[in-house]
Amino acid sequence: MSSSFKRRGTKKTSASPGTISPASISSTDSDGLTNSTTSSSSSSASSLQQHHPRTLSSSLLPGTRPWTSNLTVTSFGLREMDSFLFSPGGGGGKDGGGGGGQPLQTLILLEEDRLTDDLSRALCRYWCAEGVAQRQLVMMPSLLPSAEESLQLLDDSDGDRVDGHINNNEGSTPEELHGFVLSLPRNLHLDKLRSKSTTKKQSSSDTTTSFSADERMSNHGREAITAIAEEDEHDEDDDIPDDANDHGHRDPRIATTTSDEGLINAWQYRKSIQVARSGIANQIGSDVGQVAGAGDGIYCHSYNLSQRMWDQFTPNDNTDDDGRHDNPLVTNTRIIDCSRSFITPKFAGDTSLHNQHQGMALFCTLWKHLQSELSTNRNRVIRLFIHRLPVGQGCIAMPLLMAKIRKDNLPVVVLVTIRPWKWLTTPTAKNNNTNNTIDTLLSLRNTADTALSLDSFSSLRTPPPPEFSLLQGILTVHKCASSTTAHYTDTVTNKRPLADRFGVKRDGRKVTVQLLHLPPEEYSKGGSSTGGGDRSGGGHTTTTAIDGGIRKDQHHHGHDNTSASAAGMGCSSFGGGGPSLEF
Repeated sequence: MSSSFKRRGTKKTSASPGTISPASISSTDSDGLTNSTTSSSSSSASSLQQHHPRTLSSSLLPGTRPWTSNLTVTSFGLREMDSFLFSPGGGGGKDGGGGGGQPLQTLILLEEDRLTDDLSRALCRYWCAEGVAQRQLVMMPSLLPSAEESLQLLDDSDGDRVDGHINNNEGSTPEELHGFVLSLPRNLHLDKLRSKSTTKKQSSSDTTTSFSADERMSNHGREAITAIAEEDEHDEDDDIPDDANDHGHRDPRIATTTSDEGLINAWQYRKSIQVARSGIANQIGSDVGQVAGAGDGIYCHSYNLSQRMWDQFTPNDNTDDDGRHDNPLVTNTRIIDCSRSFITPKFAGDTSLHNQHQGMALFCTLWKHLQSELSTNRNRVIRLFIHRLPVGQGCIAMPLLMAKIRKDNLPVVVLVTIRPWKWLTTPTAKNNNTNNTIDTLLSLRNTADTALSLDSFSSLRTPPPPEFSLLQGILTVHKCASSTTAHYTDTVTNKRPLADRFGVKRDGRKVTVQLLHLPPEEYSKGGSSTGGGDRSGGGHTTTTAIDGGIRKDQHHHGHDNTSASAAGMGCSSFGGGGPSLEF
C-alpha cells in the first residue's frame, strides 16, 4: 500500500506539468522564480499607480518638504518669515532649527507703505529669488502694456481704459518686471558650493597626477593615495557670511547625519578624509550638477541684497560655471502679458460693472497661463507674483483663481502686493460709497491666507522713540490662517501667530524680522522718549508680564503715550489716508 501510494504520488507528480517538486528546484531556478515574482509584483504595483491618480508628493517637487495636516510647504526665502508666520516649528535640520514655509495653494497679501516700498520690495526679492534658486517657475504678470502708454494715461483722463486705478498707473509694466528680475539678490549658498567644487577639482587633480598607472593596477584599479590634501579645521559653515547662517538651513531628508560627518575634534576621522585614504575618487561631477538647482539640499537659501544674482551667471552664452547650460534667471522666470484684460469698452452705469468684467478677464488670462505652464511640466512649483494688483479687480479675480488652484490640486503659491491707500483715494473709489470701498479691500484680505502690511519709519513725520533706533519699520500681521500656524501658538487662542507686530531691520546686505522686546538700557536715552522719568512702556503706569518672549500689556490698551500695546510696544497702524504709528 505504501508502494502504491508512492507510485501514485510519483505518477501524479510527474504527470502534472504545472507542479514543481521542491527537490527539483535548483538555486538558479529559485533565483529566477524570485526575480519573476518580484518583477510581476512591481509591474502590478506600477500599473495600479498608473490607473489611480495620487496627490503630488513633495519628493517630486523641488524646494518643498512635507508638513503636518497633509501639507506641502516651500520656503519664503527668509528664515524668520518661515518660522514666525508660516507653519512655525517642526523638525528642521541641525542648522535650521525648525521653521516651516508657505503651504502650497495659499495666497500671501502684502500691503506696501505709502511713501516708500523698500521693505516690501526686499521681501518680494527674497520670495522670488528663492523660487529661482530652487529651480521653480516664477511667473510675473504685467498689468500695463508698456511704460510709454502708462505715461500717456496720466495725461489722458478720458482714455480708453475704464478703471481709474489703471489711469493712475496701478500695476506694473514689462520693463519694471524685467528690472525687478535683474535686481534679485545674490545667492550666497551658490558661491559656497562653487568654491567647494573648485577646491575638490584642484585637490583631485593634484592627487591623481602624482601616481603612475602601475600603482593603480597594483591597487586593483583604485587610486593608491600616498599624499592626502587635508581639509581646514574650521567648520564648513564659516565659508558663508553671518547672514547665510541666519537664513539658510538644509532639508533634513537630504542633509547628512552626524555619524556620516565623523568626529568634529579629531579631523582625521572625518568622512572626507576616510574616503580620500580609501583611494575612492570623489564624484565631483554629481556635485557640480546640483550646485545651482534643486537637489543641493538647501531648503532656505541665503542672499545678499547688495549684490545681484544676475552677476553669478554669464549672460553671453547663457551658461554658468557649473556645467548647466542655462541661466536660471532666464529659464525660471516668466513675464506674461495681462494688460489686455483691462482694455474693455466703457459701461454705462455703475463702475462696479467695470471691476467685475475686468476681474473675470484677469482671472481667465492668469488661468490660461497657468494651464500652459503646467501642461509642459507639472512636477515643479509655480510662484505667481502679482505686483501692485488693482484692488477692485483683484477682489474678483483672486477668489476664483485660488478656488480653481485648490480644486485641481496644483503646485502653485501666490504673492500679491497692493497699495490700499491708493485704492481709497482714487476717483473711482470717491464716486462710490465709502463702505463699499472698504468692503472691497476687506474682501481681498479675506481671500488671502496671510495678510501683512509694512510701515516704514522713514515715512513718519516725527522720528520714532530711541528704543526703535535699530529698526527701520514694523511688520503687521492682519490675518494668518489657522492652516499656516501650528507650533508656536496655542490652540485655545485660535492658533494665532506668535505676535501681530514684528520689528524689521534693514541693512545693506539683508532684512531681519524679529520680535519686539524691551530694549537694553543704553537705548532708553536716560528715560522715557515721550517725556517723564519712566521708559517707554515701563514705570508704574503699566503692569507688564513676560510670557514666552512676548511682552503683554495687562491694563492699558488705549492711545496714551505712557503705555505700550501687546506686541507692538506702542506701535499701532491705522487705515484710511495712510499708515500711522503711535508711540
